[in-house]
Amino acid sequence: LKTHTKLALVVRREGDGLRTYAHIGTGNYHVKTARMYTDYGLFTCDPVLTRDVVNLFHHLTGCSREPQFDRLLVAPLNMRERFVEMIRREAEHQRAGRPARIIVKINQLEDLPVCEALSEASQAGVPIDLIVRGFCCLRPGVEGWTENLRVRSIVGRFLEHGRLFHFANGEADPLDGEFYIGSADWMDRNLSRRVEAVTPVG
Repeated sequence: LKTHTKLALVVRREGDGLRTYAHIGTGNYHVKTARMYTDYGLFTCDPVLTRDVVNLFHHLTGCSREPQFDRLLVAPLNMRERFVEMIRREAEHQRAGRPARIIVKINQLEDLPVCEALSEASQAGVPIDLIVRGFCCLRPGVEGWTENLRVRSIVGRFLEHGRLFHFANGEADPLDGEFYIGSADWMDRNLSRRVEAVTPVG
């Protein structure tokens, strides 16, 4: 598997013992592309998240057989399943009359199970905004299928490269919803054949 996830991990001896710090990003750690790309990153010492990152590094080095992740979404282990669950959860909120909303910013959209889940959520009435820099295999505005789905692309001075995922999860105020950032596009190759990581933010 290609390791596409953007992670850095530091274990530091401090006065009261060892402390672990992690950076979880959306783009590559490259001095040249950093001048042209826009990306997001989370620098954290949250013990739950850093434990997940440690477990992922152990998995990558072959030091664990069945890694467990409390908060990280990791491809190809649990990411597609969790994203599809969250999309379907928004549809359930919509049907129950609770606030529902999906906003996603990615580079490409092509994964069939994700596209099917988005189409089903749109049919349930969930407002969906997709900001897709490159190609998108889901056509918006198709009557009876994707009427509640909009697709846009941002073209500017810098290459829009960050991946951002927002789910209202029954909350009226967008700030009370769920936010995730990470390295994965919604493509079969990213969710099935690459090691990717997406983290909750907030």
